[in-house]
This record gives sequence, C-alpha cells and structure tokens, in this order.
Amino acid sequence: MILIVNKEWDDKGYESIRPETITIQLLANNKLQGNPVTIGVSEKWTWEFTDLAIRDELGNDILYSIKEIDVAKHYQVDQIQENNKITLINKFVKEEPNPEEEEEDNSINNDGDSEPTNNNDGNSNHSEEAHNDAKKETTENLPVVGQYSGFWLILVGAALLFGVVLLVKHKQERKK
Repeated sequence: MILIVNKEWDDKGYESIRPETITIQLLANNKLQGNPVTIGVSEKWTWEFTDLAIRDELGNDILYSIKEIDVAKHYQVDQIQENNKITLINKFVKEEPNPEEEEEDNSINNDGDSEPTNNNDGNSNHSEEAHNDAKKETTENLPVVGQYSGFWLILVGAALLFGVVLLVKHKQERKK
C-alpha cells in the first residue's frame, strides 16, 4: 500500500513566517512507525510512504495516520484523510491577547517596574504557553480509534441479558 502525504498552507499574508520544512511521523494504529521524515519546498510539500502493510499479523486492518512534529508557532494543523491520501493543512492563527495574561504582564513586579516579564529570547512568557496550547490542539485533531467500543459492549450485553430474562419468564409462564 502507498500513503501520500500533502502539506497545504492557509496563511495568506503570512508566508514569510512559514517554516522552510516540517517533520512528519507515520503512525500505524496510533503507534510510531519508522523514523520521522522532513519535507519542504524541495519535495513540493509531498511525501509517499510505500510498501505499507494493509493488515497486521492478526489479520486486522491497519489504520495509518500522520502527526506533524513541532508545529510552527502561530499555526494549527488540520488533517484530512481520503483513501490513501492525507492532507495536512497548517492554518495561521493570530495570537489574541488573553485579558488575564495582560493584567499579569502589566502588574508591578518586586522592584517597582511596570515592564512585562520577559524570557531570554525577548518574547513574553505567555507565548510559550500559547505554543504548548497549539501542540495540544494539534494532537486533539488526530482521529480517535475505538473510542466508543466499551459503550457498544455494554449496550449489547444489556440487550442480551434483557432477552434472557424475557425468555426465562416466558418459559415459566408456559409451564403454568
């Protein structure tokens, strides 16, 4: 089986901050498969994974997905899968200031200055938190496999139990 991965960008007007490359990781049934791959303009933002197994050793179908590693700041990744093609869309997201964080940044620190607290690279502390939130959002976009299997097992079990109880009652009534 061949799996084709395409990267698209939804960042009109912000192309200058777009990274030159991205790193993607193949997952088979939500488990890491092989080594990460770096793609960029020279690969036309496309990669083909070839010779992929269709079924595992037990004969179960394998569900392949892609995870983008270290998503660039200000981008959110959406993933669309159609047959043997996965499209990763990086959408530019403007960082909107959080009113609570603005109050923290404008509060007076111990030496009386009203300057916001900065880390070594000159960015305010909340930009790192926003980057971590973007990573969380990225992983939340991945499909969840088998999420409701427990629910269906309980429902089928309850239906079977109900059927057995009715059958036993029906047999008792016929004996009378």
